[in-house]
Amino acid sequence: MSLQEEEIQQIQSPPWILDALCCEENGNKICGESGTVKKETFLPLFLIEHDLFWEDDELISLMSKEKETHLCYKDVNSDESLVLARKDALEWIFKVKAHHRFNALTIVLAVNYFDRFFASFKFQKDNPWMGQLAAVACLSLAAKVEETQVPLLLDLQVEESKYVFDSKTIQRMELLVLSTLKWRMNPVTPISFFDHITRRLGLRTHLHWEFLHSCEHLLLILIADSKFMLYMPSILAAATMLYVIKEIEPCHYLEYRKQLLRLLKT
Repeated sequence: MSLQEEEIQQIQSPPWILDALCCEENGNKICGESGTVKKETFLPLFLIEHDLFWEDDELISLMSKEKETHLCYKDVNSDESLVLARKDALEWIFKVKAHHRFNALTIVLAVNYFDRFFASFKFQKDNPWMGQLAAVACLSLAAKVEETQVPLLLDLQVEESKYVFDSKTIQRMELLVLSTLKWRMNPVTPISFFDHITRRLGLRTHLHWEFLHSCEHLLLILIADSKFMLYMPSILAAATMLYVIKEIEPCHYLEYRKQLLRLLKT
């Protein structure tokens, strides 16, 4: 079984949520045929009624800014060589993530930089090393933005890299990526909406942070597929959250779906 298949299986059968919730004594009843065991619902069944105006303004701002860095990737998906180059680059990025234990946002940013760079920069098919060099540069930039401890450029190139580049070459590629992306290195991502919804719903307990982790975990699986490049971050975030909610709270899924879509105005 591949790593991605194992991760998907973990999301579909999350033992942490079942074990934890069945220990609760107060709250709503569990849906099922085996009785009326009570538990606390994983998510608040209704949104906080006293939402502040600034929260709405923040959401409006996120949905406005997401359009600024979201490009049409149809040309990329129609070019087999670009799809293959992206696949190879992302496989390497995910291996480095596991090696250095980078957080989810670092990887989402690296993939965002890579996709935007390839959509704006003419990929030279005769230079297959270009994709690998761009991946190293994008991951290095993302780590500098998000991580507190950033490995040296040579130490970043681990996990059976097809090509190994010296520091000066990587730094020149970093400058090319920065200029191509016009130094816009803090784009709105699906995780931006995860964070907003988590705060909006007042999710603060350990289980709720596990919910956020599951959303990020699933998101990393989705962005590996180039087809998902077509969707706006807000749409991808909503779909991801609804999938996780349906797996862990099937009894109240329709209510959560109604509230989430209303909140995101989607």
